[in-house]
Amino acid sequence: MKYEITKIFRFEAGHRVWKQDLRAGKTAKLSEGIPIENKCTNLHGHSYVLEVTVGSDTLNEQDVVVDFYHIKSALKDLIDNVFDHSFIIDVNDPIYPKFKELFGCYKITEVDFCPTAEALAKYFYDFLVQKIKEANLEEDIKVVSVTLWETATGKATYRGE
Repeated sequence: MKYEITKIFRFEAGHRVWKQDLRAGKTAKLSEGIPIENKCTNLHGHSYVLEVTVGSDTLNEQDVVVDFYHIKSALKDLIDNVFDHSFIIDVNDPIYPKFKELFGCYKITEVDFCPTAEALAKYFYDFLVQKIKEANLEEDIKVVSVTLWETATGKATYRGE
């Protein structure tokens, strides 16, 4: 893309990475000899920062890729009313049925994937791609990447095809 713009969003949410097992898999070798605690299997929360980058090879009639306002509008409801101050839980998580029974009166965001930063970045990416498609703008604007910061030192980025 010749031109790119990035819009940043912030939201608070909890989650649980129920699939985390730092002792298993190939990458466990990176931590050999170090005591391991699977902290992220616990219920916990983050002050998320979401960076959405869109681009185009040309500017529109207003000499912009797209106004920041429109990117904000496309994601505002999802971020403010679905994710912000919610608990993000995978419906496949073994604790999901009991969790929903106990906490169903609170704001829960149900997803069908383990809510890691990587998976959530893809979720937001796919959502925005669909919004752009629904507006018939897929020839003009492309989602370049979505980066989700979980902490001040940890982020995940998803780039489509």
